[in-house]
Amino acid sequence: MPAAQRISECLAPTTQHMKHITRDIDPVDAHDLLERVPRACLSFATDDGPCAHPIALVWLAGRYLVGLPEAAKRQPASDQEVVLLVDEGIHFFDLRAIYIRGHVQPIDTPDAAPAGRRWFEVIPLKTVAWDYGTLREVPDER
Repeated sequence: MPAAQRISECLAPTTQHMKHITRDIDPVDAHDLLERVPRACLSFATDDGPCAHPIALVWLAGRYLVGLPEAAKRQPASDQEVVLLVDEGIHFFDLRAIYIRGHVQPIDTPDAAPAGRRWFEVIPLKTVAWDYGTLREVPDER
């Protein structure tokens, strides 16, 4: 078989369904992280570059309420895009997280929330969750 024909056959579309490995889970399966908050941070862009702060998180009736230290020199602006990350684990198969990309709005301090913080609500645009302990093969969605 000529080399050109072998190359053409290799590049031809295939009807086989491809598979890949994923660690993604339904965000509902990571809600326990929002209830007990092992570790959380809020990231956003500033004129001085990217900024990430550890935060207090209150997950209340499906709302993501985040408290940044009042003393933090860099704070997000109203309606600014941010990323909220809540995660746990240090060993590979223990790594779990929920990632929420959205916009922030300043709010009053929620009831029973820690004092000394400036509070925001994250209005989600995209939510993704993962759990490395659930690595599995899934069909491609293409």
